[in-house]
Amino acid sequence: MPVNATRKRINAAAMRLFAERGTTELTVSELATAAGVARGTLYRNVESVEQLFDHVSAQLARDIHDANARAMTAHGQTDPPLRLATAIRMLVRQAHYDAAMGRFLIRFGLTDESLREVLSGAPMHDIEAGIEAGRYPFASGLKLSIASLMTGTVVSAMWMVLEGHQGWREAGAGAAELVLCALGVPHEEARAIAEAQLPELPAL
Repeated sequence: MPVNATRKRINAAAMRLFAERGTTELTVSELATAAGVARGTLYRNVESVEQLFDHVSAQLARDIHDANARAMTAHGQTDPPLRLATAIRMLVRQAHYDAAMGRFLIRFGLTDESLREVLSGAPMHDIEAGIEAGRYPFASGLKLSIASLMTGTVVSAMWMVLEGHQGWREAGAGAAELVLCALGVPHEEARAIAEAQLPELPAL
């Protein structure tokens, strides 16, 4: 089913409730109230309330990857470390501007498969490209460990921002620099890449 304006509104309300409650289960009534729609409208736009968490997670992963890919392409970014750092920083920035999405990723990003794809799926392609290009001195067999490192670092950076411990620029650049250094990029180069100009905030 296409994601129309009403479905986006319902998805946003569901994401907020999932993050606030820490559960993947919602009732029709509470979701309709949170979204500000009638129960009939909800039934016309949601195939299954029981499967809504999976749909919201998968849609968020697609939206973030598509938006970030468009932004980086428009910005002419091709170097794997730069693309990886940009992806990390844009995720942290997005969490700042969309706190509900950020808290959703913090709450479920380490446990839900679709959300792990947000944090490590597409960026892993840039890591693979960096390994192949000799930018990272690692064998491809370490990809799972690298994905775990990157996911934990990004989730922690989002948490720092939403809890008010750091601004999104500082947290995003720090996370990107840390990941690049861990991948073998020289410190000064990693810092310069992590502080490069970001593309405009992509619309999800």
